[in-house]
Amino acid sequence: MARRRETGLFVDEGFLALVVVLVALVIRLLHAWFTAKYNPLAADLVLDAAGYDRWARVLVWGGELPATRLMQAPLYPWFVSIVYRIFGPSPTAVRVVQAILGTASVGFTVTIARRLLGSSAAGILAGLLMACYLPLVFYEGVLVPATLVVFLNLLFVLLLTTESGPPPRVRLLAAGLVLGFSVVAKPVALLLLPFALLHLRFGGGGPGNVNARSEAPRRPGRGLSARAAVFAAGLVFGASPLAIRNLAVTGDFIPLTTGGGINFYIGNNAGANGFYAVPDWDGRSLGATPGEQCERMYEVAAAVTGRPVSHAEMSNFWRDRGLDWARGNPGAWAALAWQKTLFFWNRYERANVESIAFHRRFPGIVAARLPGWGVAAPLAILGIFLTAGRWRRLWLLYGLVGAYFAAAVIFYVLARYRLPAVPALAAFAGAAVTELLRMIRDRRRAEFVLMIAAFVLCAFFVNRTVARDTPGLEAGGLVRLGTVFARRGDTAGAEAAWREALLVDPSNEAARQALERLGR
Repeated sequence: MARRRETGLFVDEGFLALVVVLVALVIRLLHAWFTAKYNPLAADLVLDAAGYDRWARVLVWGGELPATRLMQAPLYPWFVSIVYRIFGPSPTAVRVVQAILGTASVGFTVTIARRLLGSSAAGILAGLLMACYLPLVFYEGVLVPATLVVFLNLLFVLLLTTESGPPPRVRLLAAGLVLGFSVVAKPVALLLLPFALLHLRFGGGGPGNVNARSEAPRRPGRGLSARAAVFAAGLVFGASPLAIRNLAVTGDFIPLTTGGGINFYIGNNAGANGFYAVPDWDGRSLGATPGEQCERMYEVAAAVTGRPVSHAEMSNFWRDRGLDWARGNPGAWAALAWQKTLFFWNRYERANVESIAFHRRFPGIVAARLPGWGVAAPLAILGIFLTAGRWRRLWLLYGLVGAYFAAAVIFYVLARYRLPAVPALAAFAGAAVTELLRMIRDRRRAEFVLMIAAFVLCAFFVNRTVARDTPGLEAGGLVRLGTVFARRGDTAGAEAAWREALLVDPSNEAARQALERLGR
């Protein structure tokens, strides 16, 4: 097996890559096992996870499809329905399958980083960070599309990258097809398209070199337009099931989902805070769940326009309300966009379905202090700087970060929505560590000290306290935990959880009423 000398060490790339993948698999299977055995909330699905579970069950066993089926992308419930059809209606089975997808994503990251950065050491380090990255592991145990989107995005990047030269047309077609699937899972993936085209234009040469500072301009190869057309054909074909499904349901041509305008309004209105916040209109709550929002936002759109509206018109109505607010309040919108920027780059993991911080109270992998955004982002920022000379080869990595950062500023920040950027951050972090080790080996002391100082500044920026879990969010989790205990007949556990909820948030009426029903 080939060995490469890097950072003063002999690296058996294949063996180390296998070890990293096995570490990833063990961590993920342990997380699925601990969740099923020790987490009381494992079977208590809420909000989006509950909706996807119900949707998948209807697809397998029949029933009325959810009202949100046009607002939410359908690939994930289709995926869950396949798991249910094979293994039965088991969230644990979904978690195990997602653990396997997450493990594959680690292996993809190793290969992608090695190909684009020209460094097997950077690839191994990137894979190791991915293997141990806590939010990735955590969300592989939650029934939301994040794990599937990360897997599809990395498969798309893997198909587009080669050791040298442009990818053959069959891989271009496959890459476009996979990106189309990712769009059907989460339409934000469409923002990766321009970066893919930039990669085809500039990135067709040999592997990058993290140690290089510059590179002579390279003329595009022949047949660029043809390659782009093949890729685009795959993308259109892969994404077409979404438009076909929408046409069959509504009779209208809706290429993506109707949730874009709704989510734009949620992230851009007078009450928006940069995270997900329950929207309102004229002092009236528009609902905390996707189903409630779909119903109430339709009612408002119909009332304001004075006529029934289509699903597409409803989405456009709320998009226009968000744009109206932004145009009428440019200063407030700019401040909100800056707040979203701070939230995106901050280590704080804001959730609206399941909170990592809350689940740390249960035994398992989540309770371990595995690395997260606070480690990956500062190293990645340094790595982006250190690899700037190889920018022609790195458009796909820039895209994974840039597309999901842009989506956060356009809409709002959630922990699971920024997960697709993590593999690129891991690759750049691996490059940063590799280059720092080279500086030590080559005795470039002044440069090393300067880079360490830059890393410290980045770490301070990323890890400073920008936000915390609100008392209401934590108390809501405790109320839910108490309800699960009560269903099991564990009155003492339920009472303890509800009393803790009141200690955290004395205004929590759900906990107070639950204790009153117990007669406590």
